[in-house]
Amino acid sequence: MIAVEDRPAVAKSLVSKPPLPREHGAWGILLIPFATAVGATGVFDVKVALLLGSMLCFYIARTSHLKQNVKWTMFLLAGSLAGAAPLLIVWHLWWLTAFGALAIPLAFRKTERSIAMQLLAVCGLTLTAPAAWYAARGHLDARAFVLWLLNVLYFSGGVFYVKMHVAAAIRRSAENKLRSGAAVIIYYAAMICVLLVMMLCRVISFWVLAAFAPVIGRAFLGVGRLRPVLRIKRLGWTEMAYSLVYAVVLIAAFRFG
Repeated sequence: MIAVEDRPAVAKSLVSKPPLPREHGAWGILLIPFATAVGATGVFDVKVALLLGSMLCFYIARTSHLKQNVKWTMFLLAGSLAGAAPLLIVWHLWWLTAFGALAIPLAFRKTERSIAMQLLAVCGLTLTAPAAWYAARGHLDARAFVLWLLNVLYFSGGVFYVKMHVAAAIRRSAENKLRSGAAVIIYYAAMICVLLVMMLCRVISFWVLAAFAPVIGRAFLGVGRLRPVLRIKRLGWTEMAYSLVYAVVLIAAFRFG
């Protein structure tokens, strides 16, 4: 008989796919801000591609870590570092280390369902917008952080909206719609005020408001039509459709507004 050498343990462990994040909404919060920065700058070059690869490896490594898959975690973190190293060493994009320092403490902690932690997670995931802007342009400016703030405002609203539907389904009641949707109404009313102030101060254009208009309308109509039935897949796909419209209009506003 011919002796067959066993594969190394690490190789065996990497034959299977890495544990992928199942939070589809989180994928959108991660990638759509990145896409808005790429679209707004009009740049997708080697630097941006390396940042995207590094970012995806890091994000998937978080799930591997939470599932205690040490080998995939180390492999993915090594991939993330390999993508980031040229950005630091060759192109000297050192501000990326600051974004990483903010993201790491948020990434490698257990998922919490409290509203405060979810909003903090939104702030962390949407850092992909200024990071991509920085990689594309080679420098940070006020517009990069305005883009980040807009993404934070947009996706934080989604957190309140989805939580409203989940809470109504858990209670199996949506009789008092104003009470059930109070957080959504207050948040979106405050967001409108913030956007109007930014427009009056000429920080953003009117077309940025147009990017938010569909979800603002959806929020208030959603409170009025609230039902104690949760169609989670339908809700998820609807939110994704709104996010794509938001991204396209926001990119156009930054490019041509």
